[in-house]
Amino acid sequence: MEGLARTELRKQEEALKEQEAVVLAQREQILSLQSQAGDAHTVSQSPLSDAFEVLRAPEDASSRHAEFVDVGSTIASYDDVVLSMVRTLNFEISEVASQVTNAFRVTDTPDHDNVNLAFERAREAVGPVMAELLESIQHQDDPIIVDIALKADMVGFAAEVASAWDFQHQSRSVFTGLYKQMRRSESQSVCGQWRSRARKYSKQCLYNSRDLVPGFSHQLAERIADLLTVAGGSSAAEDIHAAYAPHLETIIRTALDLQRITGEEVVACDYEVLTARFDEIFDSEQMEDIYNGEIAATGPPGTVPRVLSTADLGLRRSQKVADAVDDDDGVTTTMLLKPKVVLDTVVYELGLVDEEDASPSTAEPSA
Repeated sequence: MEGLARTELRKQEEALKEQEAVVLAQREQILSLQSQAGDAHTVSQSPLSDAFEVLRAPEDASSRHAEFVDVGSTIASYDDVVLSMVRTLNFEISEVASQVTNAFRVTDTPDHDNVNLAFERAREAVGPVMAELLESIQHQDDPIIVDIALKADMVGFAAEVASAWDFQHQSRSVFTGLYKQMRRSESQSVCGQWRSRARKYSKQCLYNSRDLVPGFSHQLAERIADLLTVAGGSSAAEDIHAAYAPHLETIIRTALDLQRITGEEVVACDYEVLTARFDEIFDSEQMEDIYNGEIAATGPPGTVPRVLSTADLGLRRSQKVADAVDDDDGVTTTMLLKPKVVLDTVVYELGLVDEEDASPSTAEPSA
């Protein structure tokens, strides 16, 4: 029997198809700008950099007074570019998830050792509840949970890449802490310039302009293979990469360009790629239910909808304004695109959990 969630999934896919021409045009525009930009070490001389040069903070007071720039309009123009890139990411992720889900088949002879190893990695990638749902549910007739898990994994991976300082996990907290402290006492110009240089030169030191797309796209294929293995499939990471390489590489390249543009090119404001945390209470002001609230009330009486996973990336802009009066050191934030989420009540709608059982977000996964 086809549930509401499955029907809504198809509606989402139809909507994506209708937007395909627009998003593909946006992607071609971005790729065209990227090709003009050339190698990373010459990006400052590219048309892409020239188009965004007006957003750079002037180096000294004289140049500050010499340039009369409508900062509001330039930031608005940058909003359009960054939003386009985030939407391209969301589109490509949805395309890959749909294609992989449609091709998914359950194997008759699972390798239990591989399943156990993949399960541990899946727990790290999409959380224990999603990993448990993948392992415990029969997906032959309706692999919607596979689709949801794939989107959650790719969204999380793309967000990590786009938000990274230098792609070294151990240094993220150091950079983040320093930048947070700096924004309390320094101007947007000073903070933006420091962030730009910190990201640029730390990456140069570590990678020396090496192309990171191949390595990251193979990592993404490995993560997809783990989810499929846990769900009962038997796809190898190499086969997944070979089958979906153009999409995977577009996801990674767009995320890397988003990391560079928002981290190094823009200094007049800060952009943050958004996801919603698992088990977070649903807040319509900060996120959007991918099923438009139609299954939010499913489940036992008194159930409070919580986030099961993020299906689409969101985007938020922040800017420190010298004369602002608020409780956050003059930093104002604007939600440009809410992240779309799947709520945990979807498992009740699909009949995966009895209404008498505990919420899937709070229930302990089996060992």
